[in-house]
Amino acid sequence: MEKELKSGYFVTGIGTDIGKTYISALLYKALKERENAGYYKPIQSGCFYKADKIIAPDVKFVCDFSGVEYDKDMCTVTLMPEVSPHLAAEMENKEIDINKIYEKIKIKKKEYSTVIVEGAGGVYVPVIRNKVYMFDIMKELKLPIILVSSTKVGGINHTMLTIEFLKTKGIEIQGIVFNGYTGEKYEDDNISVVLEDSEIKNYITVKKGQKSLEKNDLINLLGEKKNENK
Repeated sequence: MEKELKSGYFVTGIGTDIGKTYISALLYKALKERENAGYYKPIQSGCFYKADKIIAPDVKFVCDFSGVEYDKDMCTVTLMPEVSPHLAAEMENKEIDINKIYEKIKIKKKEYSTVIVEGAGGVYVPVIRNKVYMFDIMKELKLPIILVSSTKVGGINHTMLTIEFLKTKGIEIQGIVFNGYTGEKYEDDNISVVLEDSEIKNYITVKKGQKSLEKNDLINLLGEKKNENK
């Protein structure tokens, strides 16, 4: 069955600092070259002020990487402390309105043909203490997951645990991005184990410092429009 490009994808990772923002930037940049694509970061902690404006660092990175002007509308909840969203909100005495995020996604999906949505941390990150977790947002949005993984030692365990958890929650996984690939034999074996055990077929490898995605890689991961000329 031919893969077809969907209206949006949710980028998450097997842990913190795995490269979600970098991969989101690569996907957004590649899609923008082909169609009317958008990027959205619902929640960002670790924000800072610049010229009296709050800057979401992940949004800034994606915009700079893609050569577009910074757009504050790409992030709904901006928090200053560089900790988990639930704690950052508590430290700032802020209440996170999840419904605003859901409404914003609806708007983005009407505004763009494909939207790259980047989560905060991994799948079990608390958003509102004891009430809402990142996987709850994933379930509500019903966007297929792009899982950012690693080819390094420990990557198999963290990746398979995340995949199994997503499956138990009934969350669709679109594919895996193995980030930081260097071509070592053990990395190829790690990738092989994950793909065989998870039975996930869509995947790509990304090397450190890679500036763009080839069209074939994008299609292998996301698919393409049915009416697109090959």
